[in-house]
Amino acid sequence: MKKIVSLVVFIAALIWTWNVVHTTEAIGFETHSGIQVKLAELIKDTLASKKPHAKDLTIQRLWTETMTDNKVRAVFSYRFVDFSEGGEALEQVIEGEAILHREPSEDSKVDKWTLQSVKTTNDFVTFTEGSTVTPGGDTQVPATTPATPAPSEAPADTHGTEQH
Repeated sequence: MKKIVSLVVFIAALIWTWNVVHTTEAIGFETHSGIQVKLAELIKDTLASKKPHAKDLTIQRLWTETMTDNKVRAVFSYRFVDFSEGGEALEQVIEGEAILHREPSEDSKVDKWTLQSVKTTNDFVTFTEGSTVTPGGDTQVPATTPATPAPSEAPADTHGTEQH
């Protein structure tokens, strides 16, 4: 009796694994790959139109995952070099995610995906050259200028006594 139960459990497990391996996904690999290519093009075109002086665009991360049979989440991260008003180069890294929804199309062999939402989650800016900002409004001060205390500050207590 034990051998028969073991054989039935083994056959059930074999049938289950066969079905898991051979079932088709609702959203195939080719669809994910196509979405990633289109998103990369969209990022490139959007950056070119909004920041025409940007250069060295690098897409660091772009992957998609199936949320439902008709919904895909895409996560992205890209970097580029832009120039400030003063001509200083700054590197900017933008991370975010997009939700895409499958729309019905006339051709059953072609999927039509539309962007439902796009949001950026992080935006990092790295300055290549620093500048010093002072209360007087000067934006750059030589590094050799000694700091002077404000006139309203009390002098430091050098005698070791406490003030009440």
